[in-house]
Amino acid sequence: MTKLNQRSKRTVAVVAALIVLAIVCRVLGNSGFYPRAIGLVRSIIYIFLFAVWGFPLQRRIMQNWQRRYMAAIAICMSFWFSLRTLKYHFIPAATMPDVARLAWYAYYIPMLLIPMLSLLTAVSLGKPEYYRPPKLLHLLWAPTILLILTVLTNDLHQTVFVFPKEYPIWTDDHYSYGPMYGVAMLWILLAAIIALGIIFRKCRLPRSKRVLWLPLVPFFLMLAYALLYIMGIPVIRLFLGDLTTVSCLLIALIFESCIQCGLIRSNSHYAELFRASSIAAQITDRDLNVCYAAQAIQSVERKVLERAKQETVILDGGIRLCAEPIRDGYVFWQEDISALLALLDELSGTKEELESYNGLLEEENKQKRRRKRLEEQKRLFDMVQETIKPHLLLLSEVSKELQTAGTEDAARKALGKLAVIGAYLKRRSNLIMLSDSLGQTPAEELHLCLQESEANLRLCGVTCALRFDLAAQLPFDAVGTLFDFYETAVELSLDTLTDLTVFATGNAWSPRITLMLSCDADLAELSTAFENASITKEDRFCQD
Repeated sequence: MTKLNQRSKRTVAVVAALIVLAIVCRVLGNSGFYPRAIGLVRSIIYIFLFAVWGFPLQRRIMQNWQRRYMAAIAICMSFWFSLRTLKYHFIPAATMPDVARLAWYAYYIPMLLIPMLSLLTAVSLGKPEYYRPPKLLHLLWAPTILLILTVLTNDLHQTVFVFPKEYPIWTDDHYSYGPMYGVAMLWILLAAIIALGIIFRKCRLPRSKRVLWLPLVPFFLMLAYALLYIMGIPVIRLFLGDLTTVSCLLIALIFESCIQCGLIRSNSHYAELFRASSIAAQITDRDLNVCYAAQAIQSVERKVLERAKQETVILDGGIRLCAEPIRDGYVFWQEDISALLALLDELSGTKEELESYNGLLEEENKQKRRRKRLEEQKRLFDMVQETIKPHLLLLSEVSKELQTAGTEDAARKALGKLAVIGAYLKRRSNLIMLSDSLGQTPAEELHLCLQESEANLRLCGVTCALRFDLAAQLPFDAVGTLFDFYETAVELSLDTLTDLTVFATGNAWSPRITLMLSCDADLAELSTAFENASITKEDRFCQD
C-alpha cells in the first residue's frame, strides 16, 4: 500500500471532513431542519468534491485515453448532482412539470455513461502510455447512446417510464417501469460488474502472489453497501441512504486508489520518485534550502552551492557539481567524471610523449630535408660538372695561353676566349638549374645566352648577328643541345673566326639553330659530337 505524504494526508482529511459534513446535512435535512438550504449545501459539497477530483486528472494521468475516460466520469458525476440540485431546488414540479421531467430523464445520461466509461477505464488499466483502445471496444458506445435516447424520448413511447392515464400531468410521483427500463438497468449493472471484475483481476499482479489491496478496499465497501442497502438496514438508510451519492463516491475512490497504488500511471509522487532516482541531483529554493534530493547525491555545504551557481565545481573523488536556475529556485546535479579525469591525465601524459616524439620527428625531418637538399645540390653539381667538364679543360688551356702570351694582342685574344668560355659556363649552369626547378626552359633564356656570348665575341673582334624566332617553352634537352652546338662551333673556330651569324627558328617540338661562320677552322668534329649536325664547308656555315 502506498505510503501517504503529509500533503496527501491533509487532502484525505479535508475530503473525509467534507463527506462527514454532507452526511450530517442529509441527517439534518431528513429531520426537517431547513431541508431546502441543507440539501443545497449538501449538493454543493458533492459537486465541489467531484470537480476538484476531476479537474487535476488532466495533468495527473499520463495515458491519454485513461485521462479522457476518467475526466468524463468526473464531469458526469458533477453533471448528475447539478441536475439533482436544479430539479429539487430550482425547478418547481407543479409549475414546470415538463422541465422537471426532462431533468429527471437527463439523470440517465450520467447513469448510463458512468458504468460504460468505468468499463473502458478498467480495460485500459496497466496499459502502456501509448495505448489506444481497439476499435471493437468503441461499439460499447452504441447501446449506451441508444438507451440514453430512449430515455430522453420516453414521452413519445413510454417504454421506460409508464404514466397512469388518470394523471394528466406526468411526474416522478406517479409512474411505473416499462421494459426498456429493465434493459437500461441490466446494461448499467452488466457494465459495472464487468468493470469491477476487471479491476479486481488486475489487482492481482501476474506471475506473482502480490495483490494490490488499496483498490480492493472501496471495491469490497461497494459490495457490502449494496448488500446492506438491499437488506434495508435502518442505519444505512439514515446515514447512507442516497445510493447515487455513495456509488459515485466509491467509484471515484476506486479509481483514485488505482492511481495511488500505481495501477493507473500518474505523474504525482514527485518527491518519492526524485528520491529513488539514480540521478545525483537536488532541487533547492532561491535561498538554497533543499526541497527535493535524490539518495545518490553527495551532501555539500551551502558555500559550495553558492559557488556552483557561478561556475562548475569539482568535488573530492572526481565529482563535478553543476547548477542551473529554475523557477523559484535552482537544480544542482553531480556527475562522476573521475574516469574522465583519469583519462585526461593519461591523455596529458600521452600528449607530452607525443610532443617529445614529434620534436624528434621534426628534427629528423629537418635532417632528412637538409640531406635531401645536399644530395640535390650534389646531383646538380655533378650534372653541371659533367656537362661543362670539356669546356673547363679548354678554359684551363686558354688560361695557360694567357700566362705565356708574349704580346699584347695575344693576351687580348686569350682574354676574349676566356670571356666567351666563361659566359658559356655561367649560362649553361644556369640552364641546368632552371630545368631542374621548372621542368622546361623558356626560349628567352636561350636568347639571353646567345646575346651574352655574342657580346663577348665582339670583344674578340668578331662581327656578330642574331635572329631569334623561338617563343615558347622548350624542352631542356633541346635548349642544352642547341647551346652546346653553338658553343662547340664557336670554340672550334674562335682562333680564326671573323664573322658569325645565328638563326634560331622552329617551334617547341622542332627547334633549330643555324650558324654562318667565317673562319679557317675544320668543323668536321661537330658531325661527330652532334648526330643531327649538318656542315657545308664550301659556303662556310654549319647548321643543326
